[in-house]
Amino acid sequence: MSAKNSLQKIYTDHWEYQANKVLSHFNIHYPDEIDMYDICWKYGIQIKPLDKDFLNGEIKEEIKSFSIPKKNSRKGIIYIKPDLDPVEKRIILAEEFCHVYAHYISQLQADKYYLAKTENQAKRMAAYLLMPWHFLKSVLNLAYEEPVLISDIADYFLVTEEFARYRLELIYNRRIDVLVSHKGKLGSIEWIQQ
Repeated sequence: MSAKNSLQKIYTDHWEYQANKVLSHFNIHYPDEIDMYDICWKYGIQIKPLDKDFLNGEIKEEIKSFSIPKKNSRKGIIYIKPDLDPVEKRIILAEEFCHVYAHYISQLQADKYYLAKTENQAKRMAAYLLMPWHFLKSVLNLAYEEPVLISDIADYFLVTEEFARYRLELIYNRRIDVLVSHKGKLGSIEWIQQ
């Protein structure tokens, strides 16, 4: 199978299916139209500020957000620090939405093993939610014409470079910093850190 044909393959797992199911309720033509506030509102999820005095100071300073889902429904409350960078806030809000959508236990009540598992699931679903395959495919096809940097991909999807790398790793199982075409085949480059 040629590299161009492999781009037509649909990469689907449970979390991609769930993300696409959520997005199917919205008329989205470009990645910057994926509005996590609107998605949360549609699903009946409240977003509230997380301040340092929350729960009488029991929340550690390094915690940027957490969610409290309602039992047996896809509703709940997301608490998020209001002063975060907008791109970081968008990613965190997507991950917290995924917790409420997919998990029925408060993160504050979970043991560290269950918490780690749910964090991985939420990050995976958030990657599919903010960087859906049908938009990502067009970016990958562009790489046949000119090199595409991870920073370009991150800017297009309004995410961080780290998050964009994570999404590409879900497809290619390796770190990608640049996508480039050579003799009609798509390849990738990973920058070496020194």
